[in-house]
Amino acid sequence: MKQFVLQLLSIILITLTACEDVIEVKLSEGNLGLYAVEAKITTEDNPYVYFYKGPNVDDDTAYPGISGATVTISDDGHPSKSILLVEDPAQKGFYHVTGNKSFFGKIGNEYTVTIEYGGVTLTGKDKLSRVEPIDLIQVMASLRGDKRFLGIYTYGNESPGVGDYYKWDIYINGVLLNGAENIIVVSDEQVDGNYVRGFEIFTDFHDPKKEEDRKLKFMDTVVVKQTSISKQAYLFYYQMHEQSMAGGLYSVPPANIKGNFSASNGKTVLGIFTAHDVSTSNAVVIDESIENQLNKRQ
Repeated sequence: MKQFVLQLLSIILITLTACEDVIEVKLSEGNLGLYAVEAKITTEDNPYVYFYKGPNVDDDTAYPGISGATVTISDDGHPSKSILLVEDPAQKGFYHVTGNKSFFGKIGNEYTVTIEYGGVTLTGKDKLSRVEPIDLIQVMASLRGDKRFLGIYTYGNESPGVGDYYKWDIYINGVLLNGAENIIVVSDEQVDGNYVRGFEIFTDFHDPKKEEDRKLKFMDTVVVKQTSISKQAYLFYYQMHEQSMAGGLYSVPPANIKGNFSASNGKTVLGIFTAHDVSTSNAVVIDESIENQLNKRQ
């Protein structure tokens, strides 16, 4: 399978003793103060949009949310439907559906996010494709690393027709396992139309001498959401993988990741809008039968 499983399987530290050249990079005004967006719609949840200013490369403060924008989401149905999102008073820059309203995604529709702010209009589009139901997941000792680590395995059909893309979201005790290194996406290029049995989507690599570093712990409950993603979303997450590896000898140079938003003023917009169909797995509790599979020898 052509996989882009976004996990750091190993870290290679290379020390260079040769001389180093210092290169000064000058940033133009067009690359500063860019708008950034994180937006999502699914078949099981109302959409949300987080609109904020992209931080400078030397700024490690929290991303500043932007208030006062007009944010709408619409589809290409017949007739077309749209909804106005409202800013959450408790989270600046976070826009969502309010009250008892609902605007769940529908398979086959293309969705458009429109953000109007300060005389500039930002637009992002994505199409929502069907995802094959996930049959089940298992948590058991991984064959990677001499059974010292637990792995999460998925089972299910892959629909016929090349061009399907998948993303798995892992929840541990109801909390999403996030971070660029934990993003798992694949294409169906080598498994088209087949039953996928025991595909390891996540390995809990950690220092075996530090139990506190484990992400999958004894008596934790694990649930996986298998979601469809578009090709453009797949490429975006692949770029995230490339950037997470930046800094090594053979890594790609750091750069803004290309998303699917555009701005009326021609400036780059950071971030992405994604549309997902969702299939939720069974829940697995890491009990003694699973824990005892681990090789605890140091």
